[in-house]
Amino acid sequence: MELNVGKEIAVLKRMTVGELRERYAEVFGEETHARNKQWLVKRVIWRLQSMSEGNLSERARTRAAELANDADLRRRVLHVSGLLVERQGGTSVKPPQPEGLWLAVSASISMRH
Repeated sequence: MELNVGKEIAVLKRMTVGELRERYAEVFGEETHARNKQWLVKRVIWRLQSMSEGNLSERARTRAAELANDADLRRRVLHVSGLLVERQGGTSVKPPQPEGLWLAVSASISMRH
């Protein structure tokens, strides 16, 4: 299967979300509940490329599994230590900054112009 990625992306971008969901079901063999057009385009084109060019090598598959396990391990360590925060969002975190930092930065930018 020869795939023209640029052409396929152009076609996918013109589709409605409903059409993209149908295309997703065609290429993945299962339905999706996603309604984010950009995500659907990316996933469908990724799958088409994978089908066209072959899937990941065994080495890449193994590394991906290792990375997934590392992420799970980090999560478990945070949980056991009591540092895991399940809640998302909240106040933003701004690290302490030296007095006058932004004055120095803005002065150096204005000197360049």
